[in-house]
Amino acid sequence: MRPFRQMRTARRTLAVLVCVAGVALALTSLAGAHVVVGVGENNTQLFGDPRFLALGIGQVRDDIPWNAVNVPRERAALTGWLDDAHALGLRPLVTFDHVIGSVKEERKLPSVAQFSKAFLKLRHLFPWVTQFETWDEANFYLEGTAFSPKRAAQYYLALRRDCPRCTILAADLLDVPRTEAVPMVTWVHEFIHFARRQPAYWGLNNYFGANRFQTSTTRALLHAVAGKIWFAETGGIVKRVNATHVNFAQGARHAAAVDRFILRKLVKLSPRIQRVYLYEWKAVSRHDTWDSAVISWNNSVRPAYDVIASTLASWGIKPDCAISLVPPACAGYVGPTGTSGPTGTSGPTLTGS
Repeated sequence: MRPFRQMRTARRTLAVLVCVAGVALALTSLAGAHVVVGVGENNTQLFGDPRFLALGIGQVRDDIPWNAVNVPRERAALTGWLDDAHALGLRPLVTFDHVIGSVKEERKLPSVAQFSKAFLKLRHLFPWVTQFETWDEANFYLEGTAFSPKRAAQYYLALRRDCPRCTILAADLLDVPRTEAVPMVTWVHEFIHFARRQPAYWGLNNYFGANRFQTSTTRALLHAVAGKIWFAETGGIVKRVNATHVNFAQGARHAAAVDRFILRKLVKLSPRIQRVYLYEWKAVSRHDTWDSAVISWNNSVRPAYDVIASTLASWGIKPDCAISLVPPACAGYVGPTGTSGPTGTSGPTLTGS
């Protein structure tokens, strides 16, 4: 539930890091019965951060305007992001969203033909990308889809038709109160009615329930749909400043406790919960109006990082300490040459910034 789209940075040089791609995917597969953990981040700096690469996370998510391939600036940013992810062997989940503009422009929905044409162009440019989410926060009042689950269902069916072998998430739901969005259960029932089927996959942005340490909103979606659920965007809130009436607790320690709750309790509600994409990796500045980042704006490691790294290690996904010594499991690591190995760009660990 981001109030703005962060500016994307220029691509980083990845040549020396490509060798970790196979390691990341192999480590991710060791999760076995556990959920798959990914990171949502629109910024390419994620791919050059040894602290991320050491964790063995193989899934990443990008949220883009539905017409990104038709807008030169957006297309360039998307190309850079996907090329960097591909170079490291990471699997992206691409989520479609409104265009960037005025409120009126953002609420205006494309025709099904326009949506399909843009998608087919994206598929032509990036045929290796096979995971897509029909629309971001589709029940949120600021999205045109909130009042048109029929159109959202038509987009979903078009994606399935245009890429039958792709994994298509029906829509991404926001679990906030009815003052901010159409209730999830009401919206998905309408969607299913118009789609005339039970989709195999759904997305959920459960910031509301997670940051209150509640399971009720996630349970509500589990009861309303028959398909698998991916937490497409979630995480503990460090800072949130905007005009909505939904209030969250804040702070780096709070965010770490929330991430622990997500990874060790919420995901255990049902075997149909298969993935968790934690948003976001690094804060841009101390003035961000939305901050749920694992790495602070000043480049220091927040407590949430230790929660994620320790949870993955407990699942058998051990960090690659030769890449970075920052994960807790790398304490005392001695490299093959007898040295302690690289630490990455960690800086001091802070708890409140």
